[in-house]
Amino acid sequence: MKRLAAVLLAAAVSTGAQAEGPYAGGGIGFNSIDVSGFDSAIGFQFFGGYDLDIVLGENVTTAVEVGYKMSGDFDYNSNFVNGSVSLDGLWFAGVARHPINDQVSLLGRLGLDLGDDDGLLFGFGGEYTVSDQVGVRAEYIIRSDTSALEFNLTYRL
Repeated sequence: MKRLAAVLLAAAVSTGAQAEGPYAGGGIGFNSIDVSGFDSAIGFQFFGGYDLDIVLGENVTTAVEVGYKMSGDFDYNSNFVNGSVSLDGLWFAGVARHPINDQVSLLGRLGLDLGDDDGLLFGFGGEYTVSDQVGVRAEYIIRSDTSALEFNLTYRL
């Protein structure tokens, strides 16, 4: 998986893509694990990204992001075993953004989770642009073992 992430990053760089604008973000995630018996968990994530000058189709912009997710503790309670587990780790994703108007954009993402929930990730959601530098995102992200409803604040540097 780590090799695939390196190949994807190299492919993005080799296309001649230039960063149009770096940004950073972070927020809260409401996580669920795809195994019965576990409670949901509230976690946090932070990330950095670069807008690329690659435009797909008509008006769909692209970006690359790398971040770290802390899932929070998924508690497990049964008659025989009690405990908790967290699925934290580094992730990498390509992001496509399609503006609906000057303030609202649809988001889609595809990437790799390189941490405890190792494997592909994909997601969809939206972003509301508060100002030239600040945005608010709501996204649903699906990983190999978990899914999350995430709310993030982004800041363009």
